[in-house]
Amino acid sequence: MVNLLFNFSIEERIYKVTEEYGALKMYIFTNETSITQPPRPAILFFHGAGFSNNKQNPSQFQYHANHFSSLGYMTICVEYRPSTIEGLFSPIKCLYHAKSAVRWVRDNACTLGIDPNKIVVAGASAGGYLSLCCAMVDQFNDGSDDLTISCVPNAMVVFNGGVDSQLLISLFPDIAHDLSQASPMQLVKNNLPPSIFFHGTLDKNISHDSVRDFVDQMILYGNKSSLISFDGLGHGFFNFGVHDNIPFKSTIKETANFLKENMII
Repeated sequence: MVNLLFNFSIEERIYKVTEEYGALKMYIFTNETSITQPPRPAILFFHGAGFSNNKQNPSQFQYHANHFSSLGYMTICVEYRPSTIEGLFSPIKCLYHAKSAVRWVRDNACTLGIDPNKIVVAGASAGGYLSLCCAMVDQFNDGSDDLTISCVPNAMVVFNGGVDSQLLISLFPDIAHDLSQASPMQLVKNNLPPSIFFHGTLDKNISHDSVRDFVDQMILYGNKSSLISFDGLGHGFFNFGVHDNIPFKSTIKETANFLKENMII
């Protein structure tokens, strides 16, 4: 079907209905040229925008999603908060929704033609933070979720993502206690999914040093994790249409290599 947010053919699915925001959707890419047969690996993309309403919406990753769809992945852009409502959105509520999205995909793997053991989460900025939290934060699950279905992904791809909740606490002081318990930096442990991070050295929103320290901690605990730095680039460097698409193409290539190395193909 045609959707005004997207430049490619997608299928809309409602994965959650909330009292506050109504229906939340997934946008599934339906690339008919792929030769990969089900069950396919899946990649869920969580957009950025700092938990605020602005032009960033689920279509942020549409060019990444379209590319990996052509390679045989089931790719899905996730709406974890509505783009039509003004204001800030609670990161904790967004985490509920992100976890619900992973669970919904895993629960519906057979119908979707997805391998439930090859589910990747990929996110930018706030979406990167949510991707990490799906794997690392045991708390903050929606009461309507079936908790017997895991929300832990099989791999994580993080584009200038937040790794510490301190900035969020300054923006959302009324939920500071909850956010302090949802800080990936303080929750590093062993046996986490493999991860790859892409970050610009001149990022003024989320410091490159904080991500480097996080990856060092991940490795110290025996996890498979790596950071690819982009010298002289700032926040959002990886988006399609930025910097002559050089970082976009580079992150696409490195992500494909990462997934192949971890047998998510």
